[in-house]
Amino acid sequence: MIHRRPYILTRLGFTLIELMVAVVVLLAVMVAVGRIFSSTSDISSSGKAIAETLQQGVAIEQQLRDDIANISREGFLGIRSVAVPNNLKGEYFLIDNSLPADEVIRCDQLIFFTDGVATPMLNTGSTDFAGQGLATRVYYGHGVRYSQLDGINQGVNTNEQSDDPVYFGSVIPGVKTPWYEGAVEVETRLYPEAQADRFDVVASGAYANGTQNDPSDWTLCRQAVILADDDDNDPNADSKKTYMRRGVSSHTIFPWDPRIGGSNTFPQVLHGRVDIAATQLDDVRQCILQEVEFGAANRQWRNIDSGTTTDQQELIASLFYWPRVEPYPPTAIRYDQALMMPAIAEGCVSFQVEWTYDEGVGEAVDGDNVFYSGYQYDPLVARPWFGGSYTYSFDGEIDQYDIGFNTLTQYTLDANNGSANNSAPLSVDPNLIEPYFDTNDVAGAVQIPSVLANNSRTREYWALFGYNGHDPFMENDIDFLNGGFDLNGFPYPGDTTWRYTPWPSALRITLHLLDRNNRLGAGWTYQFVVDLPERD
Repeated sequence: MIHRRPYILTRLGFTLIELMVAVVVLLAVMVAVGRIFSSTSDISSSGKAIAETLQQGVAIEQQLRDDIANISREGFLGIRSVAVPNNLKGEYFLIDNSLPADEVIRCDQLIFFTDGVATPMLNTGSTDFAGQGLATRVYYGHGVRYSQLDGINQGVNTNEQSDDPVYFGSVIPGVKTPWYEGAVEVETRLYPEAQADRFDVVASGAYANGTQNDPSDWTLCRQAVILADDDDNDPNADSKKTYMRRGVSSHTIFPWDPRIGGSNTFPQVLHGRVDIAATQLDDVRQCILQEVEFGAANRQWRNIDSGTTTDQQELIASLFYWPRVEPYPPTAIRYDQALMMPAIAEGCVSFQVEWTYDEGVGEAVDGDNVFYSGYQYDPLVARPWFGGSYTYSFDGEIDQYDIGFNTLTQYTLDANNGSANNSAPLSVDPNLIEPYFDTNDVAGAVQIPSVLANNSRTREYWALFGYNGHDPFMENDIDFLNGGFDLNGFPYPGDTTWRYTPWPSALRITLHLLDRNNRLGAGWTYQFVVDLPERD
């Protein structure tokens, strides 16, 4: 007899503990993978941010190098260094939260002229351009933005008029800076095709919010104003408002022009809607060196300590306002669209310009074959760069400090006093290169945009180079143009306008850039050196 074993069905599966362990392992794997993806995403975002800021830095460097390569020696060169403490508004309201409280923010400005054919940006809507010019005034520095500017007539007849901030004669005192806070006075100006009415103020007395954006939105500008004039009319003629019957032009590049005289001011270039000025390089020379158009042939001294007479340095300094720029134009009309053209980089927190001389600058041999040495540097010490800023305590407290600059004047004093193994040339007078302007130093109609005010910790350093950068002697080839003064404070006999102010040998630019989404935290610092072409 056969006995069969009963069939027993056995079920295979996981216990609850095993399932829980599996879930925990799966969660651990998911967390690890998530972290890998998160790290990869962060690295990718940081890489894109670095690439973005680096691309901006390279673009700025390339553009500046191209402009410096074409710099015109028939104009002047000006550098205005403006140093602002990061905690200007208080320890809890830093200008840039990504930087320490004692950090210095630089809002420098650079102005010079370039040679070469240039085409204006404005036209009449067709493919025709509004003529060309052979020289350009170039500005590098921050711009100011009024994205919330709403005047009383905004949107009324917008094809012919637009609202502009009041730069001169405003009831609101102070210069409008990249860190400005408060209201701004507004005026409405005409921008029609008719020459006679163009730039006329048709409404005023309005106000708008002029508070500037956060540093992550600060805009670095390259404002190019083409020098072009197509007639021989007087400098104040209405025809100067139009170039080649198409381009919108200003009478002059200067806020106040000695060729025109009077108390008229010309803010069109600062408004940012104009990129042509009826001011040729020869006109610029006349403005700086002498007044000729209206019978006044008196030459203008290089600098005057006080008085109501305009000197060369004051007129050059009047150009250093921060112009208006809008990366996102308020309307589609061409005058508003022109506001975005100067913008070359957003998120530029700091723009610093320093300059230096090569060894030998200032060397001279007079008519008696007497040799005068130029700048000689200590071979064991790095070459000095002028315009760099630093902080120092003025009352022993860490949180109370002042800002100083490395200046040519101090370097010369140290060299002459033997406190350093250097030498400075007798032919160069730093006082003719480094003026000091304050809010009360205003001669005639010239308005110098100084930001120095009562209880302000903002500091400025100016370096202005004129038309004579190569010949230190008077006509007799013996006496220095930069000689001393007599007992009455007047210069020794000679041409007091043609001072010897040798141009820098090189510029050093330092940029501090933030990416659009603030992925880099403290941003990115980009620095480069540009050599100026040697004079023939």
